[in-house]
Amino acid sequence: MPLKKAKPSSRLRRPHEADRVAILLEALCAANKDIQKRERTFQELMRMAEDHPDDLLPHWRQIAGLLKGGNAFSRYPAVFLIAALVPADKGRRFERTFPDFIALLDDENISVAAHVAALSGKIVRAVPRLENRVTRRLLKVESTHFHKSRKDLLRAYVVEAFSEYFPRTKSKKAIVAFVKNQLASGSPKARRAAKNFLAKWAPEVS
Repeated sequence: MPLKKAKPSSRLRRPHEADRVAILLEALCAANKDIQKRERTFQELMRMAEDHPDDLLPHWRQIAGLLKGGNAFSRYPAVFLIAALVPADKGRRFERTFPDFIALLDDENISVAAHVAALSGKIVRAVPRLENRVTRRLLKVESTHFHKSRKDLLRAYVVEAFSEYFPRTKSKKAIVAFVKNQLASGSPKARRAAKNFLAKWAPEVS
């Protein structure tokens, strides 16, 4: 039976609704092989995270646990859910989860790693005090296990993340050097990201 679409104005006011969120999160676990159900569940949880994050924050531990799940089908949605919840996280839950989150830059699955890189810009905007730690890890993507072509693609997402918070960083020289190196990348996406970055931040780069 298809999951019902969550109404943007809905709130989890009844105790059994909190149980329902736990059930939805359980559907994202590696044991669930129903791809369509997983996708419907993910989309519903993302709407909750974006519209009513306070409904999901009590389930942070369960969501964070998916970062260490058995496969990419669990880690991928967890990365997006956590990034969506971070702006509403007043209890600094993410800072405890950060090591597991950022470690996925070297995930076995390039899609997971790339989206961790891409979402890192949003993380820094929401939690500026983590900027230095995030930047240091992004600058070290060369140390990931991926083949060169995959690393080139990963660097494209890193450049896009840097562009989101460049004015806030104290590591401008290191970031600019990293970005300029991507002008000769084997990835068209990385070259394009580098050109866009340098055009956008030209006054601060010069």
